[in-house]
Amino acid sequence: MPLANAVHPLVIPLIPLLAGSLARIAPHHAHRIVTPALAGACVLAVFTRPAADALTRLDTLASTMAVLVSFVGAVVLRFSTRYLEGDPDRARFLSWMCLTLSAVLTLVISNHLLLLLGAWTATSLCLHRLLLHHPHRAGAVYAARKKFVFSRIAEGSLLAAALMLHAGHDTWRIDELTASIAAGNHAGLPAAAFLLAFCAMLKSAQFPFHSWLPDTMDTPTPVSALMHAGIVNAGGFLILRLAPVFAAAPAAMHLLAITGTFTAVFGAIVMLAQPAVKRSLAFSTIAQMGFMMIQCGLGAWGLALLHLVAHSLYKAHAFLRAGSTVGATPRAAIPLATPALAVGLISAAVIVAGLSIALKPLAPDTATPQVFLAIIAFALAYGIGRAWSGHARSLPLAMAIATAVGALACALHLTAAGFLTAPAPPPAPVWLTAIVGIAFALLFLFQALLWRASAHPLGRRLYVHALNGFYVGPLANRLLKRLWPTQPLA
Repeated sequence: MPLANAVHPLVIPLIPLLAGSLARIAPHHAHRIVTPALAGACVLAVFTRPAADALTRLDTLASTMAVLVSFVGAVVLRFSTRYLEGDPDRARFLSWMCLTLSAVLTLVISNHLLLLLGAWTATSLCLHRLLLHHPHRAGAVYAARKKFVFSRIAEGSLLAAALMLHAGHDTWRIDELTASIAAGNHAGLPAAAFLLAFCAMLKSAQFPFHSWLPDTMDTPTPVSALMHAGIVNAGGFLILRLAPVFAAAPAAMHLLAITGTFTAVFGAIVMLAQPAVKRSLAFSTIAQMGFMMIQCGLGAWGLALLHLVAHSLYKAHAFLRAGSTVGATPRAAIPLATPALAVGLISAAVIVAGLSIALKPLAPDTATPQVFLAIIAFALAYGIGRAWSGHARSLPLAMAIATAVGALACALHLTAAGFLTAPAPPPAPVWLTAIVGIAFALLFLFQALLWRASAHPLGRRLYVHALNGFYVGPLANRLLKRLWPTQPLA
């Protein structure tokens, strides 16, 4: 029997746990221990066969997330050993990083509601220590406090939902809960789904609970990379893991879709006004998490998982190379010619029309795939327009790229349909898909006209408000001061 098939899934998070402990015992060798340990956990996650018991469950979702977390963790740890070279607290930092990754890996393989809650809490507490790596920075301390408060509220919601689910289904095991729901027992599901949705919204920085995420930029860049590429995705993972609960509570899914739509538009607008690279990336993450909530709210489970993986890899890369973008001209400031935009719209319409025909047999009776195709069309149109603006010779290349992206999008849609085994939710109502489609159409129009904003008084006022995040963060800070009045040391 292959060794990986004989290994219990709990060994996967145990490897970074041991590495984090050894980093404390032998601090001078910490940098030689942590990266190989996470690489080993990644290999083990790839080859361990699917299994389920009272505590753990290694299915498609858990295996995908375990491989993703351990791979990104290994890359970030490798970067950290060089980034913090010369820092006297490097070994302590690497240790907490390993412990955080161990908690996240435990979270993704959990098959027990209480183990999931414990891993969820441990992830937050370990991340809190990483956010305080520079305790002398008042901004870092204040941001860590805000994150601490939001996390405790999320954990309270998750605990209440777990208790409701146990009371209604007499089990703590997630696979048995899924079987009970499939058998027709819907006891306590609507209330539990709303609590879980609230928990996910807090963890994944959904409006108006988002301000803690951009405020944590005083932390070292590896922490930002890990947080944005992995930990902030926990809200989406929670929804996917408990998809049967949400499939039986359409109102909670509608809440996710509406909140995600507003968050995606809000984050995309505020992102464009941020002068700091890391803060701009933070609002980009908020927007992307909003889009993932839309996918979950419309029942596109497989597409949400694929988006989660793609965003994690992209955002880890973006943060780790953030320093190389300093001084670059923002794309939004480059003039966008009207003919180029028209070419982009026509080209995207043709490509997406072909995708729509290809996807028709997949979901002929629902508008959900069509709204995602419309979003892809807007993205392609904007990308083609940007590529061609002022550079007519680049049009063939832009068209080739757009065609490749269109083919990839089709492949992703088709793959997502069978990638994740989850119950099919009721079809999304027309009004909900219309709201999502109109919101992204307006966002496309806003981005297309943004480069002209400085020439108009309304555009200049909008820039000031967006620069300040429309003042949601200061309001949250006032509430935090009332709850936690002691000021951090300067």
